[in-house]
Amino acid sequence: MKQYGIAFFLLLFLGIAGCKSNGQAKEESMIKPGKNKIFYLSEGDKIFAYLFIPKNYRKGEKRPAIIVSPPASGVKEQTAGLYAEKLAEKGFITIAFDPRGWGESEGHKSYFSPYKIAEDTRNAVNYISTLEEVDTNNIFNLGICMGAGIATYETAYDSRIKSLAVVSPYLVTPDTFIKMFGGAENMRRMVLPGVALASQKYFETGENMVRKMVPETEEEMKTATPVGIGMREYYLPGKPGGVPNWRNEQSLVSGDALLSFSVFHYMPALEPVPVYVVYGEKAVTANGAIQFYEVHNGEKEKLVFPDAGHFDLYWKAEYVDPAVEGIKTFFEKHIQK
Repeated sequence: MKQYGIAFFLLLFLGIAGCKSNGQAKEESMIKPGKNKIFYLSEGDKIFAYLFIPKNYRKGEKRPAIIVSPPASGVKEQTAGLYAEKLAEKGFITIAFDPRGWGESEGHKSYFSPYKIAEDTRNAVNYISTLEEVDTNNIFNLGICMGAGIATYETAYDSRIKSLAVVSPYLVTPDTFIKMFGGAENMRRMVLPGVALASQKYFETGENMVRKMVPETEEEMKTATPVGIGMREYYLPGKPGGVPNWRNEQSLVSGDALLSFSVFHYMPALEPVPVYVVYGEKAVTANGAIQFYEVHNGEKEKLVFPDAGHFDLYWKAEYVDPAVEGIKTFFEKHIQK
């Protein structure tokens, strides 16, 4: 038995060997060049997504693929879908999804957990790997805003991902929140009881206590964070991201997951992965992007827009187009032949 080696027994221990299909059906014959609306399963919930096949795709080809993880509360009709569509125009097969609980996807409504959405990202990798059109040796991750941390977390422990790109990364740490609340004691006394109450109510009755993601009134703006105020530029009705599938709410049950998540915990495992970082110097999130770039102890490149804010990179062509070109060029450098 020794010839099988440690790796084989590790696979058995992890339950990977002999795994079975979850029974999810895919109708490959329905997939065509252009935008396809599909769904895949993530921990039993349907995840709805746009799958983009390059318009010049020819049957029998194998194309590299990119999974795009959206910002917090983001849906496939917004910036994630825009980047996915533009990268498909560059020759990649791409997918932009509604995380569980958001947009059209099933799951706990408006619940934002980076850990759970990372599973949705991983299951997007699983789904796209079943497609005959995809070169499974060349799959890449792209994360936008809080999706950057989610894509990084998924990438760090998924050897299928050959390279990672992040755009306008919003990367905060538990320490950031503790300082924001004036110390751990204040957070435990003033913030966590509300999270616990929401969790208990949801468990007992199914009632989903929510808060607004984006301040809409002058009164709400008084207690909003700089990022929350900046979200007004993009998400509200009449703005570029004001699409019907987006909801201005977040389940209060999300609190513990948001307060505890830090992508910097996983940076050592990311070291072998080439990373491309895109951000605006005027972004309120620029410090996190700079820290992320500096901490990554591996191959890396960056594209910095001196005059851009965080949300400018969501939709403005003068930033999106060069960002897409930079991502395309960086990923192409790491395509395995």
